[in-house]
Amino acid sequence: MRSILSIILFSCLCCHSLLSQDIHQLKAYADEQLHRGNFANALKEYQRVLFFDDQHQFEGVYSDMAELYFKLGDFENALVYYDFARKATPGDSLKLEYSFRKILCYFRQGSFLLGLSDLYSLPGSLSPHFEAKKNLYLAICHFGLDNTGQSLQYFAEIVDSTAMERISSLFTAFEKHKKKYNPDKLEMMSIFIPGLGQFVAGDLKSGLNSIFLLTGIAAYSYHTMRIYGILDGTLVLVTWFYRYYTGGHKKAYELGVKKIREQRIAAYNQILEIVRQHPSH
Repeated sequence: MRSILSIILFSCLCCHSLLSQDIHQLKAYADEQLHRGNFANALKEYQRVLFFDDQHQFEGVYSDMAELYFKLGDFENALVYYDFARKATPGDSLKLEYSFRKILCYFRQGSFLLGLSDLYSLPGSLSPHFEAKKNLYLAICHFGLDNTGQSLQYFAEIVDSTAMERISSLFTAFEKHKKKYNPDKLEMMSIFIPGLGQFVAGDLKSGLNSIFLLTGIAAYSYHTMRIYGILDGTLVLVTWFYRYYTGGHKKAYELGVKKIREQRIAAYNQILEIVRQHPSH
């Protein structure tokens, strides 16, 4: 009986030793894949590390996985793992860094209200570094929410007067861009004159496509009326003309949304570059 128990105990110790060795090798391999830029492979291996890590030796893997999800554009999972990383770390500074990374995920998703909510949940007393970062993120949030005045107030806290002039100019240019490519305005243009909204948005191909399609359908409907009667011609007109007519002005609206989104991203990148070049002292 004693010999059997000894064998079982020895086997368990060996298994534990082998598993411990394997999990360290697995972690090392995952790190290697990360450093080589094989993000998908690294993510898979880190998931295996977490699965076998019953001793909680590698809780730092949560932040590695969050960063990988972020790089891969999976912001939903990045949010989850930044939250795990924040809860697993004992240091306040790291907790704050992970909180800011979560907020950055919200920015990338366009969820500025959620980002704003998390910013207001941060501790009231922060170091100068984190206070400046909070003001920057608040400025970005309000920029994303079209609260220009509040955004400029927060930018004024983190950059000098020269930078503020440049940022104000970018805001003015962005507002003009929004008016020019207002989605509702472009849609109304294409409702009254098919293809016009697409032309104004710079999509000549889509605008010409709308004009030629609708002209062709109208001509065919007229031809059908003359050959087969008014009812048949009207059915062709209503069925096909309405379909492409509606599609045309919806396309104009989508083009306006896209134009504004692209310009917002461009302005955002320019503003961040200005902030890096002209910090407030």
